[in-house]
Amino acid sequence: MRCEAGDAVRRILKKILSGYGVPVALFAVFISIIVYAVSFRDSNPASGFFPRAQAEFLEARSLERKLSGLEERLRNNSNDIQALFESGLLKFQKGPANYINAISDLETARARGLSDIRMFYYLGQMYQAVGLYDFALQEYERFLNNRPDDFEVRMLMAKLLFAAGKYPQAVREYDNLNARYPENILVLENLALSRFKNGQQWRPVLDVLRKIGPEAAFRADYIQARTDYENKDYASAAPLLKLAASNIKSSGLTDRAELYRMLSDSYIKLKSDADAASALKELLKINPANDAARSLLARLTKAQSKKAMKAQKSKGTKRQRGKGAK
Repeated sequence: MRCEAGDAVRRILKKILSGYGVPVALFAVFISIIVYAVSFRDSNPASGFFPRAQAEFLEARSLERKLSGLEERLRNNSNDIQALFESGLLKFQKGPANYINAISDLETARARGLSDIRMFYYLGQMYQAVGLYDFALQEYERFLNNRPDDFEVRMLMAKLLFAAGKYPQAVREYDNLNARYPENILVLENLALSRFKNGQQWRPVLDVLRKIGPEAAFRADYIQARTDYENKDYASAAPLLKLAASNIKSSGLTDRAELYRMLSDSYIKLKSDADAASALKELLKINPANDAARSLLARLTKAQSKKAMKAQKSKGTKRQRGKGAK
């Protein structure tokens, strides 16, 4: 029965996910990847209707109506694998909270014989979002075996390889992308970071970026700042991070919280508490729920207050001494 097969897949997924300890909320980590990648997507769909971006998804009322119709089809014929595929697609569109059920539908459809390369894309996206990186890579590879020129999926796979710490493979993917899409800012900045992580020459890539234009030069400086920060060269990182922060509104930078985290930490390491506090305040504007940043800001504020009181007391003591000398 369809219900029993789907429930079995759901149980397996939940067991795997609990073992990995990775929440569905990890989907947010990859939003910036999708935003950039969709911009360079191939124009031809793999087959049939192939929505990938939020703007292409059905609105909530239509989604529920179509899902209701599919449930009716499946009650009448539990082996309707096309209905299972469409159900998985619609649950994917509903968002991360529905991913386990969506994966269950798609995996059940595949196990029963459905062959549709779009399924590799959707499963890859969802496995990636819930933190099952190896499963996601396998799905992306299957998709690219059929569509090797799909820019979006190649970027997703390269980003995922980087996130998983597979830097040699990430460099290889970005080198291939750079050959196909020369002077692409997104490709170049990620190629530089991947080479840095893999212990290869990365500065020449930043030189190429700086020659493309102002936006690319901004990204090159930001990548330079990140590498300086990771090398614990906080004195070099802080000015570049501050420059990036001053241009943040016009830069299109998506990882703004990370910028302010690095900037605040750099200032702390440089013992510049006032600047660190300022950066932490900006970080909390972006992510008010960041308890670690809030706690650190409170400690810095308290330390600054004590320092100011001590300085005031010292100033008063000197004034008293001056009066006594007269």
